[in-house]
Amino acid sequence: MNRVSVYGYHLWQIIDSLQLIGGLSYDWLDYPENVLSPPVSSRETSTGQFSPKAGLIWTPLKDTTVRFAYTRSLGGQNLDQSERIEPTQVAGFQQTFRTIIGEPGVAQNGAAKDETYGLSLEQKFSTGTYLGLTGEILKSQIGQTVGAFDRMPDVQQAAFLSGLNQDLNYQEESLQFTANQLLGRDWALGAQYRLSQAKLDYNYPEVSQNDDHLYHSPNYPFDPKQTLEATLNRVNLYAIYNLPCGFFSEADARWYGQYNSGYSPAEPGDSLWQFDAFVGYRLWHRAAQVTVGVLNIGNQNYTLNPLNAHSEMARERTLVVRFLLNF
Repeated sequence: MNRVSVYGYHLWQIIDSLQLIGGLSYDWLDYPENVLSPPVSSRETSTGQFSPKAGLIWTPLKDTTVRFAYTRSLGGQNLDQSERIEPTQVAGFQQTFRTIIGEPGVAQNGAAKDETYGLSLEQKFSTGTYLGLTGEILKSQIGQTVGAFDRMPDVQQAAFLSGLNQDLNYQEESLQFTANQLLGRDWALGAQYRLSQAKLDYNYPEVSQNDDHLYHSPNYPFDPKQTLEATLNRVNLYAIYNLPCGFFSEADARWYGQYNSGYSPAEPGDSLWQFDAFVGYRLWHRAAQVTVGVLNIGNQNYTLNPLNAHSEMARERTLVVRFLLNF
């Protein structure tokens, strides 16, 4: 695989309360046509894209901040998806992803063309209260080849390696509300609610155009056109206790509720709570930190659909021991 990337950004502080961000990148990729969906292919393909970036950070009042970002980018393949040399954020919104579409559900051979929109309002109060409201739209389009076998007509048990063109169109819309509160010198409490709606359109255009009538029979298991949807509700609660001597503790609680549609057979949703707890100590003027914790205290497994973006969680009760050293 070969990749060439060129980019430029400019930050313009128009006045003290307003900053504009602009950028443009060009990416060119030459990569294997199919390395993830057997039978794999020895052919190569290439693509290129100009990707504009735009952002705004506005502080109309001392403790009020409005942020906006729009970005386009061209993803990669395999390890290239984890490597970036240009800025990963615009106006505080993430613009680089290993993949926007949930990886466990889709074998991604092609270079994803991603597009993001983000808008947030953040407010700080003199009472030690911090509030935030954020909306995001993430889009990803992939045109790729997946492995297939072509049967030879009128010859039994004879086939040769081939491939099918597959188009993937994904969109996730999310709304998130965050509240954090400082209590005195030692305590911090927080709560977050996030609602996300994800939609993925599959299409095999060659099959759809030529043999579409075959795949609406209840006896045929393959459908060349599918629309999959998933809605995920998430609640995060936490409490942190810090002492000047270096001791700290934290307790987290997370609730997930998800339902899905468009799957055949039906994809079950899930509803669950998970609880984590940590204690630790900071020493050597915060140059070192020791933490001991338990993840998933209730030993609760889950069956969340990866179509909605969510953090990977422990599937059983797990002991965590960590030592951090800063130098």
